[in-house]
Amino acid sequence: MFLAAIFICISCAEKSHDSVPIERVQLQMGTYGRVLIYEGNNEDIGAAFAKIKELDNLLSDYNPDSEISEINNNAGVSPVKVDPQVIEVLKIAKNVASQTDGVFDPTIGVLTIGVYRFGRTEYTDPSADDIAKAKSLVNYRDLVIEDDSVYLRKKGMMIDLGGIGKGYAVQNAVSVLKERGVKSGVVSLSGDFKVFGHQAEIAIQDPDGQGAVATFTTGRSDLAISTSGSYERSVNINGEIYHHLIVPKSGKPGDDFLSLTVVMQDNSTLADAYATALFVMGRNKALEFLDAHQEIGVFIVFPDKKNYYNKTFVDLVSDLKIEDSSSK
Repeated sequence: MFLAAIFICISCAEKSHDSVPIERVQLQMGTYGRVLIYEGNNEDIGAAFAKIKELDNLLSDYNPDSEISEINNNAGVSPVKVDPQVIEVLKIAKNVASQTDGVFDPTIGVLTIGVYRFGRTEYTDPSADDIAKAKSLVNYRDLVIEDDSVYLRKKGMMIDLGGIGKGYAVQNAVSVLKERGVKSGVVSLSGDFKVFGHQAEIAIQDPDGQGAVATFTTGRSDLAISTSGSYERSVNINGEIYHHLIVPKSGKPGDDFLSLTVVMQDNSTLADAYATALFVMGRNKALEFLDAHQEIGVFIVFPDKKNYYNKTFVDLVSDLKIEDSSSK
């Protein structure tokens, strides 16, 4: 199997496909992006990567010239006219924020960017005052979307789309491929995948990095897969590790899970957002949310290495094999 991401591996060979795949891997959105297609050509792959790059240029908070950075720079000052794709992903993010009562919040950037500085070159030890001040600025209700403009009501607010942006890019890259006549393949960015038009074998990597905790096969319908993990993206500040999945109410990283994989029919954008939201919710709230949203399949690895997966997960995949005897 080919190691395609930190958390998920995907086989290069599809179980019943006669065509030879074309594959390319590129550095995209700060990680490795992969496009594998059947019955297409290199121009199709190039178009998919061009869409990912276009969205990265719009949505990245690492890029000072992106439209998200422009919105952040004008927080509390003035609305910013943006691309329709920025409007679309922000509306989806606000909707998930509303569904989760702000557990998922696209304005978390004041913590992830401003306090913890994930992905930046310099880190500072966050004080209780730093965290408290930042928490007071996290509120998706103060993200105003009107027509083609976006406005953050308070100075210091920041949008961070790290919990949804890669899934949105994967979803749109697949749409580009389909528009070009590509009927089957895989697009992935780190732990966000979409498999379409064929069956593929997937392995969920053990959080310790040794082998897989589970393997399964996708069906022929489009399947979106997204994994959030406490070991994916972190900083070391004075000997203490802080990972990037921050709980808005506490201002600190969530610690109920080691990894959480979501599977959904078709929608990579929502799979990415829900994987982030469920991880941040913590165990009890996450299980309650899953009971109310049975379209979401989930496979969870807890800190004690026990596993949990729901009925929807089993229904959406096939040939599920659990490698860890502590699963339940």
